Amino acid sequence: MKLLLKRDSSDLHATPYTAEVILETGAKINIERANVDAMGATLIVDVPNDKVEQVAEHFKRKGVEVRRLMKLIAWDEERCIHCGACIAVCPAGVFSFNQSWAIAVEESKCIRCDVCVKACPLSALASVEGL
Repeated sequence: MKLLLKRDSSDLHATPYTAEVILETGAKINIERANVDAMGATLIVDVPNDKVEQVAEHFKRKGVEVRRLMKLIAWDEERCIHCGACIAVCPAGVFSFNQSWAIAVEESKCIRCDVCVKACPLSALASVEGL
């Protein structure tokens, strides 16, 4: 399951929050996307389903805002012309052609970079956040 982690703080770099949570929970956390600067951090992490609750609770105790990302991309199949622009730009391999040359979507691979949203010529893709 993917989690969105946010922490706004100027002392963010003083403590390795993610490393601490990994050590405390034993969870294998994969950081799929991170934006860290002097004022805070936003991360998308993939956590094994059996460790999600435990990992989320540990991050919350450290003052990190935690949101579950249930749906990462909205695809309007009726608007889509199956041109493959999303396939060409997606760094995570979310999109592919199926046997009928129609777009197939594996949303679980999405890292929420929004490159596909910008590349779609008919605006058939949109970013969404779910809890």
